[in-house]
Amino acid sequence: MPSMDGRFSSLLYRLRGFILGVIAVALVCVSPSTIPEGFCANRFRVNNCVAGILIAILLYVASALLRVQSRRFIGEHTRGKIHAADALVTCGPYACVRHPLYISNTGFALGMSFFHLGVSYWIVPFMMVVVAFEIALSKIEDRFLERKFGDTWRAWASVTPAFFPRGVASRFYLGHEADTQTSDSLCDVRHVLSQRTFRQAFFADASTWFWLLFCNLLLVLRKVAVFYV
Repeated sequence: MPSMDGRFSSLLYRLRGFILGVIAVALVCVSPSTIPEGFCANRFRVNNCVAGILIAILLYVASALLRVQSRRFIGEHTRGKIHAADALVTCGPYACVRHPLYISNTGFALGMSFFHLGVSYWIVPFMMVVVAFEIALSKIEDRFLERKFGDTWRAWASVTPAFFPRGVASRFYLGHEADTQTSDSLCDVRHVLSQRTFRQAFFADASTWFWLLFCNLLLVLRKVAVFYV
């Protein structure tokens, strides 16, 4: 029988989309920053709204590139309610960090927060909630992968941090690792060559781009409503 912690983790994973939806609704309910007449309130300094939009664009671009690159190295994209993994992916971005997709998700969420709220103190609570949620999901993922792949996962995790790349992991990603035997066990070159192109990976994740576009359109409409009403 699964432990209480196991049941909670399973429930959290199944409801992850719903929880993100609740966070998004809470974000929309907060009054947005708006662009004043003349675009900038001060000609010597970009106002909080415009600065937030610029930060959001940078986060969107970086998160999209990381997401597509990660999708090139993993199997078919699924949004299932249970964990499944045919193989432990340790190449590409996964040679630098264990959870590039969660980093990407966090970047998108923070991008929407900056886009909607500008550079303000309201960003802090949303940032804390989103980061805490993604960290919780990453820990669930780690426990699942360790149970399934055992020593192979532990060897990979010992040189690959969860979120912040370090020198050893970067060398694996760039293919300049000193220990060839360890490299072969963590990153199978034959597996790498069988993955998607950048274009294929991008279109394979079409649903993500649709929901991202949809959410941002809602935020734009919210800004327009506040600005003109």
